[in-house]
Amino acid sequence: MRTTRTIPILIAACLVATASCSDTGAPTSPGTGSQAGPTTSQTTLYGTIHLSQTKGSETVLSLGDGEVPLTGAGSAGLASVENAEVEVRGQFNADSFVVTDFLVRRVGGSDVMDGVLIALYDQEIGGNEFGYGLSLTRGPIVSLPDPPAELIAYIGQRVWIAESGDGQASAFGIISR
Repeated sequence: MRTTRTIPILIAACLVATASCSDTGAPTSPGTGSQAGPTTSQTTLYGTIHLSQTKGSETVLSLGDGEVPLTGAGSAGLASVENAEVEVRGQFNADSFVVTDFLVRRVGGSDVMDGVLIALYDQEIGGNEFGYGLSLTRGPIVSLPDPPAELIAYIGQRVWIAESGDGQASAFGIISR
């Protein structure tokens, strides 16, 4: 009867000891003290890319209830995916959305992969072969079995690829050179 009372007490004591020993302070860099600068959060928007009719920006993101002008270094390449459905991350400023990065999601109504076309060598694919893959913009490397010759010409460039049901590249486009 005594052992059944001591086990919960021991568990509670361990939890208290663990909580009191944890380091809850954030590390600080030398010379800055404990004050940290303000953090800025990014906003994610989903919509369709269109070329802008104004000189303020090259592209706009069409949302269900309007359009947002896109600017910033992260928006480079968006003009090449006009009418594609994209996800853009960044922050609003006074008159536009400053893009830090983007991801192409759908082209022509089909889901696509967005990444850099790469050559894969034997140590990367586990054999004595040479192959091709797509280093996803936000993800791992995806092997591309027997890609078309037209696609192989763009190794090292960011592309979008739509796959057919059997895993073959059925369509592709260049995002940026």
